[in-house]
Amino acid sequence: MGRPGVISILIVEDEIITARDIESKLQKIGYEVCDIASSGQEAIEKAGEHMPDLVLMDITIEGDIDGVKTAETIYNLYQIPFIYVTAHTDLNTLHRAKLTEPQGYIVKPFSPRDLIITIGMALYKHKMEMKLKALTQMLKVFLMPISMEEKLKRALALIVSIPRLFLQTKGAIYTKDPNGQFTLKASLDNSSCYTVHPGTCLCGKALESRQVVHADRITKEHTLHQDELPHGHYCVPIVAGDQLLGLINVYLREGHPKDEADINMLNTFADVIANALNPRA
Repeated sequence: MGRPGVISILIVEDEIITARDIESKLQKIGYEVCDIASSGQEAIEKAGEHMPDLVLMDITIEGDIDGVKTAETIYNLYQIPFIYVTAHTDLNTLHRAKLTEPQGYIVKPFSPRDLIITIGMALYKHKMEMKLKALTQMLKVFLMPISMEEKLKRALALIVSIPRLFLQTKGAIYTKDPNGQFTLKASLDNSSCYTVHPGTCLCGKALESRQVVHADRITKEHTLHQDELPHGHYCVPIVAGDQLLGLINVYLREGHPKDEADINMLNTFADVIANALNPRA
């Protein structure tokens, strides 16, 4: 992972002068280059080590594994999106590249503007693809013959699988119990509050307002975990009609800004959970 709020990129290029030029362009426009790899095997190892947000993959790298096979392997192992970088490539290789479903292509030589546009579109496309995949899987989860607690835990795991957004082992879902208390029903860590009270802390404010509450870092409104690793939150109320049913609390990378696309996505997940908790609403 790179610096908070900064997109981290792995460059895979076997010509060091070209690689340094790409690195310079990326840094000038605000991206972080986590590393440079010159072969397929090295790229696979460095992707696992750094877990970048994106891989810029030269199709024609030298060695036993070309760029197409390398990109496919990295994605299968780590679900890291990739953009192919190409100059003059034969039609057969381009056909193989197409079948791996890259998030984009960029043709040498390219400008910083080309990088900004292609990378931005690639990350957005990947995020939306993962959102749709998670939503589809969540709908299947709520049809399974398992307990509601297990359904909620699996749903939470799917929510935090969205790339470049969540700290993947952190989060909780609270539901309203018969006494009107909002109690913990699913958790992906051992540090979640057991109950949430409307009007207090970030989660409580989300319950009280019935609106998504965002924090990009630990603030005085955190009632617990002031000494934890830096993080932020989205707190998302689960509402069906006029009924307040519960809350989703997910942990963000520190510095992640409030984003309407994130909020729309999280509200969609909350609606699915609301329907499962109260199918007559």
